[in-house]
Amino acid sequence: MIMKNKEELKSLVDTVTSSEDYEGNYGYRITDTSATLCNVDESHRQQVPADYLEFLTEFGFGELDAAFHLDDGPEKYSTICGREIEGYEGIYVFGGNSSDMLYAFDAKNNWQVVEVSSELDGVDVLASSFSDFILEQLKYIKSLVERRAAC
Repeated sequence: MIMKNKEELKSLVDTVTSSEDYEGNYGYRITDTSATLCNVDESHRQQVPADYLEFLTEFGFGELDAAFHLDDGPEKYSTICGREIEGYEGIYVFGGNSSDMLYAFDAKNNWQVVEVSSELDGVDVLASSFSDFILEQLKYIKSLVERRAAC
């Protein structure tokens, strides 16, 4: 799937990173897809969503806000947390927020985007594609930035 809403995404990223209170380190771009996917099981590498890889290549990764960071590649939940979640053995974490929420792909369910509580092992579906997920995240972060600026 090709990344949707590219112009809107660019505008949102620019708004957040150019705000007066911006303190993140966002913007490092990937240059080597195979290095990005080194923590993904070989059998899953061909299915990693193209819109996700395109986003990392064009817009980058890092901390965009305390409310959201994108990692430089997906990593198995079991590697990060030391355990699997029953029924969700194909979870690959690609980001998170400053609390205990992790954002991940569910490789066994069409690579939909899920939210995982690293403490509760609860899984909630957030979006059917990375493009839809990242657009909503960026809109939310922009609203946080605007609220902070108004104070």
